[in-house]
Amino acid sequence: MPGQQILIVGESPRERVAYTEILENLGFEVTIALDGTAAQSAISKDNFEMILADFNTSHFSPIRFIQQVKAKSPATELLFVSASPHVADAVEAMKEGAADFIVKPLTPEQLKLCAKRIYSRKKDMAQARKRSVKKKKPVAIITRDPGMGRLLNLAERVADSSASVLIQGESGTGKELFARFIHEKSNRKNMPFVAVNCAALPEALLESELFGHEKGAFTGALARKLGKFELASNGTLFLDEITEMQFHLQAKLLRVLQEKTVDRVGGIEPVPVDVRVVATTNRDVKASLSKGEFREDLYYRLNTIPLTVPPLRDRLGDLPLLCKFFIEKYSILDARDVKGMTRAAFESLCRQRFAGNVRELENIIHRAVLLADNGMIEPRDLLVEEGEGPVDPGEKSPGFPYGLEPSPLKEMEEKMIFHTLDKTDGNRTHAAKILGISVRTLRNKLNEYKKTPAA
Repeated sequence: MPGQQILIVGESPRERVAYTEILENLGFEVTIALDGTAAQSAISKDNFEMILADFNTSHFSPIRFIQQVKAKSPATELLFVSASPHVADAVEAMKEGAADFIVKPLTPEQLKLCAKRIYSRKKDMAQARKRSVKKKKPVAIITRDPGMGRLLNLAERVADSSASVLIQGESGTGKELFARFIHEKSNRKNMPFVAVNCAALPEALLESELFGHEKGAFTGALARKLGKFELASNGTLFLDEITEMQFHLQAKLLRVLQEKTVDRVGGIEPVPVDVRVVATTNRDVKASLSKGEFREDLYYRLNTIPLTVPPLRDRLGDLPLLCKFFIEKYSILDARDVKGMTRAAFESLCRQRFAGNVRELENIIHRAVLLADNGMIEPRDLLVEEGEGPVDPGEKSPGFPYGLEPSPLKEMEEKMIFHTLDKTDGNRTHAAKILGISVRTLRNKLNEYKKTPAA
């Protein structure tokens, strides 16, 4: 606590002296403001860890004061006291971001508890942020497509707002990249960007991940845990695959977005949070609404700013740029001297349907960089089926890998494995990496082929 600054706002000399003595004994540095005018002057000069204010101080507008403090220093905690409190005042103050609202008299024990709790919470958040905030890399959205350009322009224009964003699009189109782009263009860019995959966790774990829990809240809760909302405080919370969230949790999420507070599992009081939410889905939201799988009120709350990322097949003009980007990226990462691809290889790519969109293209190029000879990617290095142009995901692409005739799946697998081993000069570790299997699986397959009689 040493060095932490606290501002006390109030007209009673006796209370100011008592509060100051308690807080200084705890190691805080205390500044005094006798009225609202002095408080305004104080916050214009300094940022405070905590502000303790009498709600009924003269020349003082508490709600406006909270807004000004939070705009300048979002991490500052505000604690209000009042001799004649009104429930409406307390509710409004808490909604705007006050940490607590206490009826006078404020006892020494209460003040110590509040100060220690606030200090402990800020310390926990600082430590958690160190673990969650990684070294940032610039977001690269590679495009020259006019539609994508308009989408990026819209994302940048709304980035500084606090409005929720819902990004829709097929899997692999780059929805998370758009979420990170919005964060980096916002005034929250120096605060955490915290991501949660709503489809990856069961309901009980997801609730704890999002909202946190107190020690002893359930079996195995051996210590208090801050949820992702608290870890993302003053930053951005990215909720991936939001339509996979269980219906019960959708209601809790809606309440957090409306009240700007979270209730930890096993907690006894709400915790204020200031978070910008960006959510994504690859499902048809309207269909989920009609089936009753997704809450309509939550949809409208999230869909304040709607963005729909187009599939790769609708912006094939980006293909040359994306190929160049991924070739350079993986040539550096894997220490390969690959300069580009032949016209035949590029034309082969142009005939693909790209059901997996940009993610699929990236995987194809990565594999091709590893397999390429003589510095250029050839059609055989792509290991893709020869299509006849982009087709709908429901259609079947004609052709077979690198000109092979139709044959049983097991024979196709065997030919693929030996082809890859040939390209890697028999290096099993390298071959397994290209094939996307473990070395152990590759070894078992090779042993299996030895036992199979030659045709």
